[in-house]
Amino acid sequence: METAKLSRRQLLKWGSTSALLAGFSPIFKNLVPFASFAEATETEFKYTITKKIPQVCARACECDCAYYIVVGKDSESGVERALTLEGWKDDPVSRGKYCIKGLAFVDSMYDPDRLLVSLKRTNPKKGLNEDPGWVIISTQDALTDIIQRMKKFSREEIVFCSPGDPYTNRLCRSLGVRRSDQRTECFGTHYYINSLMLTNPPNKYYSSTYTLTHSVWGFDYSTTKYMIWFGFDSFTKCGKAGILNHIAEGKRNGTKIIIFNPMKTPIADGFADEWYPIKPGTDLAVALAMIKIIIDRKLYNEKFLKEYTDSAALVDEKTQLHIGGSEGNWFAWCKTHKKIEPLGKCDDPALEGGPYEFEYQGKHISAHPVFQLLKESIKDYTAEWASKISEVPQEAITRIAEEYAKASPYSCIPNLKRDPAGPNYANSWRLMHAINILHALGGSFDHEGGVLLLSDVKIPWLEEIAPPVKPYPPLPAEAPDFRHEFSVTENIYQKKDFSAPGHYGIIGYGLYHTKKIKCVFFKNPFRGLHALIQPQMVEKALEKMELVVDWNLYVDDLSYFWCDYILPGTHQFEEAKLDIRQYYPKYPCYVAGSAVQKSPGDCIGWGGIAVKIGLALAPEYWTVDGSTNPEKVIPTNTGDYALKKQGIANNTKEFLTQKGGIWIQKRPYPNWRTIREIGYGRPEGRIRIYLDEILEAGHDPLPKWAKRWTEPEGDYRFSLIVTRAPWTMHADPNFLNNPVIKSLCEKNFIDRVWINPQVAQEMGISEGDWVTLETNPKYMTVLPRPVKARVHISSRVARKDCVITFHGLGHRSPKLRYAKSFGYRDGDLIPQKDPNIVKKYDPTGMGWVEDVYVSIKKGGRS
Repeated sequence: METAKLSRRQLLKWGSTSALLAGFSPIFKNLVPFASFAEATETEFKYTITKKIPQVCARACECDCAYYIVVGKDSESGVERALTLEGWKDDPVSRGKYCIKGLAFVDSMYDPDRLLVSLKRTNPKKGLNEDPGWVIISTQDALTDIIQRMKKFSREEIVFCSPGDPYTNRLCRSLGVRRSDQRTECFGTHYYINSLMLTNPPNKYYSSTYTLTHSVWGFDYSTTKYMIWFGFDSFTKCGKAGILNHIAEGKRNGTKIIIFNPMKTPIADGFADEWYPIKPGTDLAVALAMIKIIIDRKLYNEKFLKEYTDSAALVDEKTQLHIGGSEGNWFAWCKTHKKIEPLGKCDDPALEGGPYEFEYQGKHISAHPVFQLLKESIKDYTAEWASKISEVPQEAITRIAEEYAKASPYSCIPNLKRDPAGPNYANSWRLMHAINILHALGGSFDHEGGVLLLSDVKIPWLEEIAPPVKPYPPLPAEAPDFRHEFSVTENIYQKKDFSAPGHYGIIGYGLYHTKKIKCVFFKNPFRGLHALIQPQMVEKALEKMELVVDWNLYVDDLSYFWCDYILPGTHQFEEAKLDIRQYYPKYPCYVAGSAVQKSPGDCIGWGGIAVKIGLALAPEYWTVDGSTNPEKVIPTNTGDYALKKQGIANNTKEFLTQKGGIWIQKRPYPNWRTIREIGYGRPEGRIRIYLDEILEAGHDPLPKWAKRWTEPEGDYRFSLIVTRAPWTMHADPNFLNNPVIKSLCEKNFIDRVWINPQVAQEMGISEGDWVTLETNPKYMTVLPRPVKARVHISSRVARKDCVITFHGLGHRSPKLRYAKSFGYRDGDLIPQKDPNIVKKYDPTGMGWVEDVYVSIKKGGRS
């Protein structure tokens, strides 16, 4: 290979932070000693490969592929740098594959716009056109300032906006402050329904239902016989190596794939046996009809229902709750003995019939089994009914239900994250519930060829390796994201799983309307708040906030316009890590990664920040003896603990050097074993079909059909479908600030809104015309901001009532040279949720992103 010519800037020797800073003006040139890949392609380069470093892609998608980072040395300067990736064939997820996002992460280590210094605002926040007056400050001094300023706020006035990682969890709990998740709207519904139905966290294998791979399980794409996708095949799935190689193997093995999606992706082109352009938001109708067909035709797995679910559990007619003790120790009606018996000990439990009459705890009870209630609840959901709603042919619904049931337990319905049609419209919690019931009816939970559950491996939370010396202080009674008004999610968050997603879709509403919060600390996973949910409201709220801090890899919109301090984050390849192969957990497995380089500049990892703030503000929870002695700080390497407990290695370093960074136990999948260990109704373990908590929150405990929250009205007749490009992730500047990936977006029309060809013809719109998209003002009463963009006319928009937008565009920060002013913000079109309205429709408070109708008008820019 040939070598790149290095500029004077690139030849600078690393020294102290102050010495480094002296040579750069303005500050955002950021001390980067290497050319990016994009720059290097324009010059000559000659590198000698020196090493290959194992790593895990922990920020690109749910797959978390493992691979090697190839490092080379420049023969002229002697400088080493990461060059590219090489597949890690032993990894059961990636199997030696990787995607363009992984390659982009290599490049982003050397992004010229990467933030490597801490910054402090010196000018007031006055809007998008004002100069913040940023000055450089050492990270240690910045943290000292931040900590001193945090001391003046009460617990009720602080919120951390962060995913639920071990460090954030410990920090928020030790300070007694609330946490709201920045990424909830992608996949929040799944966590809570899964937690209620299946995992009951924490348990033997899952520290949390909020897992690294965005679900509590994986799908056995390689050996399943039948898969149904409700909007699972977004454009972004087209680039996920850890998914695609398994799906491709499954197709070679004869897997049949059915897709319901109002848009047609390349995955549908290449993998689908059948594709149906379903009407947006109606997937639930199809799922309910499938349940009815399977039950009516007795195509369900009766043994699985009786032994591994609450189907035979009795529900009191009066209270409508399970009869029995807490955590699923229920009763069944024994058909042989004609009396109630503990479900786990009943010889002949009744699935149907009733009401069964008996005395229990001094009361006369009339009850039905859960399965009987399910059967009654879906009696009207015929294939004909579902077809009229969804516009999927009646005969197709019937045949697909039968084929799915007959293929079970070698069948599955993948459902991860925010994709068109299903997972995140207003009824997404009901759809997820229905999908789980379909898995239960077929017995495909915890079975090869179906839904794979993690077993025999675990990475703990900090509380497990360093229990607090005394109970944590209580959290504020009110949450800025209104989680306290949603009993389902609040109870899980408070009592079982502090890592559970917060109501991020409502936090903007809370910050704007309540004005109780004075300090917001963003642990921004480099994704840019302003490409998410209605940034207008958040902007106005942050403008008046007394202290706003962001930990970030870039100076994005949130940082530049609205923060008081910006702390430079570490790159994912500058950290060691240990990962369980939860995305494909067929075999117990650990994979480790080493840091490719020491973080340059003045960066500090999130764990280090959490420890510093914790020791300063709540030291008794951050020291092993409850003292204030920083030399007795709690251990924070959960990976070392996991490996040692498993008897694999004493620590991650030893695991990497002596085991090659991978441990895998290949053995036959233990069908239906894990559910016994993690489910409700312990010790025997069961899946819950009937959800008491949903009932207690004022909603149906079984999935029922409900219309979308909003309806098309007049010009506002286009359903907003949000997707992502295969080479981007959320709003992460790692990708759009790369000129090569930006070029891919431009060549593939990602910076445009996509409309159906017939709509374009009817409206007189031509390819490339400018249009304005506006949300129905009835649902966007505060700070509306229409989106103006060019049009791409595509038959992939399969329906006339849809418009496709791409998520992750629309950065405006002047410190992102390639990403700035590129594309629109889809978040501008999505209203902040009024919690008083949300509670009427959704006990989890999670869905509604795809429940937005917009108008399309020609013109807007030229």
